[in-house]
Amino acid sequence: MAETLTTQAGQTVLLATFFVREALCALDAAGVQEVIRLGPVTPVNYAPEEVLGIVNLRGKIVTIVDLGLRLGFSKAVAGPDSRIFIIEDGDEFIGLLVDRVDEVVEVERGSWQPPPPNVNWGQAHFFQGVCRNRGRVITLLDAGQILKLKDEE
Repeated sequence: MAETLTTQAGQTVLLATFFVREALCALDAAGVQEVIRLGPVTPVNYAPEEVLGIVNLRGKIVTIVDLGLRLGFSKAVAGPDSRIFIIEDGDEFIGLLVDRVDEVVEVERGSWQPPPPNVNWGQAHFFQGVCRNRGRVITLLDAGQILKLKDEE
């Protein structure tokens, strides 16, 4: 998908932006099924640390993942602004817990740049690129990479 972002100059994409701790991140809005409030979560024994548990969302079982923990930040402290971005992974629904929602922005696909070369730490493969929008730097996340299990990485 990173190639598509840079090769289709002149086209725009809608990005759903949000904060993970203090980092401004985004997902392609087309891949976001919905955004919900954090409610009761049923823990899952022996799940990886970043898996908070599961919820039943209108008859669908959704696995909830602490996105910040997955990206290498500290464990989330859920608050009133916390939200869950529901995305589909094949036939499964995954919820990504974020600290707060920002806005949906429209950016030109050709404006994305690869992550800086000095970003070489383990979580860099989660990033598709960065861009500036109204004076802010937004990091586009690769949902496919985020959803991969650690033993697939």
